[in-house]
Formats: sequence, structure tokens, C-alpha cells
Amino acid sequence: MQSFVVSARKYRPATWDDVIGQEHVVTTLRNAIKNNHLAQSFLFCGPRGVGKTTCARILAKTINCENLQPDGEACDKCESCKSFRQNASFNIHEIDAASNNSVEDIRSLTDQVRYAPQEGKYKIYIIDEVHMLSAAAFNAFLKTLEEPPAYVKFILATTEKHKIIPTILSRCQIFDFNRIHVKDMIKQLKKICKSEDVNCEDEAIHLIAQKADGAMRDALSIFDRITTFAGKNITGKDVIENLNILDYTYYFKITDALLAEDAASVLLYFDEIISKGFDGDTFLIGLSEHFRNLLVCKDPKTIKLLELSETVIEKYQHQSEIVSASFLLSGLNILNQADVQYRISKNKRLHVELALLKLCYIHGAIHTYQTEGTLPEKKTPVVKTPKQFSPEKVKTETTSEEKAEYIPEKKKEILHSAETVSMPKKGSLRQNILNKNSEISAENKEEIKLDKKTVIPELFILAWKEYADSIRSDLQRVAVLMDHAVLTFSNEAEISIGLDSQVEINIMQTHITDLKSFLYDAIDNNTFDIQLNVIEKTKTAKRPYTAIEKFKKMAEANPLIQEIKDTLGFELDY
Repeated sequence: MQSFVVSARKYRPATWDDVIGQEHVVTTLRNAIKNNHLAQSFLFCGPRGVGKTTCARILAKTINCENLQPDGEACDKCESCKSFRQNASFNIHEIDAASNNSVEDIRSLTDQVRYAPQEGKYKIYIIDEVHMLSAAAFNAFLKTLEEPPAYVKFILATTEKHKIIPTILSRCQIFDFNRIHVKDMIKQLKKICKSEDVNCEDEAIHLIAQKADGAMRDALSIFDRITTFAGKNITGKDVIENLNILDYTYYFKITDALLAEDAASVLLYFDEIISKGFDGDTFLIGLSEHFRNLLVCKDPKTIKLLELSETVIEKYQHQSEIVSASFLLSGLNILNQADVQYRISKNKRLHVELALLKLCYIHGAIHTYQTEGTLPEKKTPVVKTPKQFSPEKVKTETTSEEKAEYIPEKKKEILHSAETVSMPKKGSLRQNILNKNSEISAENKEEIKLDKKTVIPELFILAWKEYADSIRSDLQRVAVLMDHAVLTFSNEAEISIGLDSQVEINIMQTHITDLKSFLYDAIDNNTFDIQLNVIEKTKTAKRPYTAIEKFKKMAEANPLIQEIKDTLGFELDY
């Protein structure tokens, strides 16, 4: 029976053309080989599984090839290439720095460098995980690395470049390897599936590529695991079950439920996720990624950032059309805070459920208002405009003997004098006016025609109260301030609004534009202005008189009271 060879070794690139996702490195090394511009030492750094050691092996084989091709590839037929392919080359040495990290190991390496290669041009040392060398070993290696013999080449590889001392970095030609893009891994996986005669759904290949997180070696290891589980026919469901991946359809369902403010469905979906063995932290991270993808889909220019299958991208585009950016940004903020506090939470499930409830009622909790028509039908607070109150419709009560006469000069004098009007109880002013008008007989009524610039205090207060009632459910604080405000009608064109502090004025100032617009329309007058002022309070409030003090004051004003008390022998009741 033939022994099994893992795909990561079986399909390991052997030529420059086979390397995927590292075109910038391959092009530079090829040109260096063709032009004979090879440095004495190279440093390959980057994430795991992206081809650092593979490129080092290809470089070592190519520069020792006896029949180098014009395009910078090895012939793969000469004795040097054959011995390399059979792992029997005496000129290419691979060293693991993780297990050979002492000064003695570096001294042994330095001693070997003195001897020229038995065959070929160069003696090549590939040192993997070079960051694992000790500080003393690095210092012992400096001189040899800086001035090696002409026939020696060093190729260092590491995943953590920041751990290498600067003196080593300055002596190497550094190549930074990139994470392999999902589309490149998908292309390579499809090629391997065809070679292995495996039928694999596109969704399954995308899931494998995403799970690999930019490492081709990880993708091939996952592929071997899935083929062992599912055989020659691989579906997306097989990948989800075997890799313990949370199905993305849950995120779409939960988002729809959040938009509909269906808290029950949201909590039930989360319960299903927990019952399948996923922890809350994984769910929070996945939902955050889902919101991020929806936000990316908002702009056609950024859709290319989604490394997903076409079917999934279409689902994201459809859902992004019915959710607003403000909801997603506020949701991401809530999820980020929940993720940060998840590890220190005592009741982790309740912690996640609380975050979901905040998302469900995010419009009320964070005052996020969506564009009309973008979300499922919801109750939207609307400020109702009251009926207009025209000065011409105001009637004055008269007796049967004499009709009321309106004198403009006297009316103006009253309005010009500083008159402070206290706020009426809710609905009382409107009812009083209606009651008085109903009691007046038709013979005794006469319309009063007022100047358009005159503001009638009663109508103004009624409109003021109407606006406060209309915003009370959404802007309760502003409505309360309006209830306690003191209105002063000093003249025709200016109305003073007295508030208790500058803080209250600042709050009221943010809504003054909407208030003015409402009042202008309600009383059919736009010639007045509103001034916000702080009410001056006396420093010491007067305390009430006691019984004895009242008696003394009365006795001072009328001495006869004291005489009556003394004559009749009255006693004061304290």
C-alpha cells in the first residue's frame, strides 16, 4: 500500500512559476539570478505558510543549477537539481534555529563555512526560524554573515522579524512575504481538486480559503482533513460541520430580526448557536464581522474588500440596502464594548444577550434614526402641528348693556409693560377659551381686529403648550423645561423665556429653531423673536412669619390691637 503524502508536501512549489501570491519576491530573485546580482545573505520574513522556506529552497536549487534557463529557472535535469530533489545535496544545508540556537551551534556552522563546496558554485545555508537564536548566538554570527566566503550564501527565514537584532538585519537583503489572497488560494485549491479528482462546491472552497487566513499550507492541511471526512464529494455543509464554523446564515437571520425589533427571535437564534457548542465571544466577533461586511457593501467601490463567494456577496448587498449606516456603526460600537468586557463578565450568556437587546432596541437606546423607507415599518415619533389660532377668531366677552370696544393705544400700552404670565395647566387654557366663547350670545359678539404684528399672550401660551406636549414622548427633558419656563411679553417683537440656569439655556438653544418654526405656523405670526434668559434668584429667601411675629407686625400697624389684648386679657396661641 502506497504511503500517504500530505498535500502541503505533495504540491509544494518546485519552480518559480509554481509559487503563488508572492510575485514581487519571485520577480526580484529571478532578475538577481539572471543578472548575477546575488547578495551574500537573504532574509525572508512574513506570516506562516506563505512560502518563505519554499522560496529559499527554490533559490538554493536554482543558483546551483548547472544548466540555468534564460528565464531564471533551474533545468531540473542536472546532477545538482537531481540531488536536491532527492534530498541528497551536499551543498545545501537546512538548519532549524529553534533547536540549534546556542553559541556552540553557530561556532560549528562557522567552522563548516571554511570548506569549499564539493560540487556546484555555492554552499548554501538555509536557517529557518532564525529569530529563535539567542542574543549571544546572533553576535557570534555577525562576522561570518557580514563577510562570508565568496562561495557561501545564507538564506534566513523568520515569522517575527522584530525579534532579530538590527545588526543582523542591516547585513541581509530583506524580502517581506505577503499573506496569500483568498482568490489565489481558491485558484490553487481548484487545481488540486481537479488533480485529485475531488468534486468540491465553490462555497466549500471559499470556506477553506477563509479559514486558512492567508496561509496556503493551512489551506492544504484543511483540505486533507475535509477529504478524509467527506471523501470525493465535498459540500459547504461538510466544511461547516467538520471545522466547527458558525454558519453565516445565522448572522443574516439575526440582523433581520434586529431590524424588525423582534427580540424573541434574536434570543432564540442565539440559544441555537450556544447549543451547538459555540461560545459567546465567537458569536460577538462573527456578528461584528457581519456588520462590517454590510457597511463595506454600502459603497460599490469597497465591495471588492469582501473575499467571499458571489452568492454570499449578493446576500450582503441585498441586506445592506435595508439597513442604515448609522445602525451598523452604533451596532459595531455596542459589539466592540461587549467583546472587550466579555472576558471579565461573571454571567457571559447574559452579557451577550444584553448586548443583543441593546441592538434590538438601538433606535430608542442611542437615538439612532433611520432614513424613511429603509427599515421595516416601525412607530416613528412625529411632532403634530396644531390647528392655527388666528387673532381674528378671538372673541371678547361683553354684557347685554354694553359692547366691548377695542382701543389699539391702550392694548399696546399693556403689551409694552413687562407682564409675566405663568404657564397654565395642561388643556385648561384651550377649554376656558372655548367655554367663554360658547357662553357669548350671537347678538353681543364682535370680532376684534388686531394688528398683524401683535402677539396675543393667550394664543402664544397655547401654542407653546401644544409643542411641549407633542415632543414629550421623545424629548422629555426639553418638554419639562418648557413646562417650567417663565414667559415674559415685554413688547410686540420680543418674548423673553426665563430658565433656571445656563445649562438649561444650552439645552433649549439646540431646539430653538424647530420651536420658532412651530410657533410661527401655529399663531400665524413670524414677526416676533424669542430671547432665552436666566431667571435672577434672590440670595436669601424670605421665611414665613411665626404667630408672634404676625401679631407684632399688626400691633405696630394698629396700636388698638395691643390695647384690646391687654384690656380683655387675651393670650396668644403659639
